[in-house]
Amino acid sequence: MRTATIAIAALALLGTIGAGTACAQAPSAEEARAIEFGKGIFKEKANCQYCHKWDASGDTGYGGVALSLRKTALNREQLTEVVKCGRPLTGMPYHDRLSYTDKRCYGATRADLGKDVPPMGEFLSAREIDAVVQYLFAKVVGHGPATYEDCVDFWGANTRQCDPMKK
Repeated sequence: MRTATIAIAALALLGTIGAGTACAQAPSAEEARAIEFGKGIFKEKANCQYCHKWDASGDTGYGGVALSLRKTALNREQLTEVVKCGRPLTGMPYHDRLSYTDKRCYGATRADLGKDVPPMGEFLSAREIDAVVQYLFAKVVGHGPATYEDCVDFWGANTRQCDPMKK
């Protein structure tokens, strides 16, 4: 009787594990294109890697101290707001052309913030902002330290950039 109970519990656990892995399915072709598009914005147009580093680990990036996007506790909505509005009193630039023209960013205008308005970054469309955030949540946020595979995914297979990370 005890053996049967253990077997049933084991099967239930396997069913739960299987159900969990089924939920973590690969992105659709459309989602994969959006993620790649977002990576391009992060890498080149908005040049987020300058401060946050290529792997978004932040710390002392190439351009100064930036928060780790790998360790962030921000949700999608909050991260989208930060990309659009920057962060007052920090070096995080805003990327929405209309930031601080009205109260859409933290309930403040340029006049309210005075010299504390964040720096202006490369302006991004709503589609570009959404793609960057989608990329970050697909490849970075909550993913732990970057791996060699992450490096190759970011820079491509034909680069020496990832050589120090080889096992």
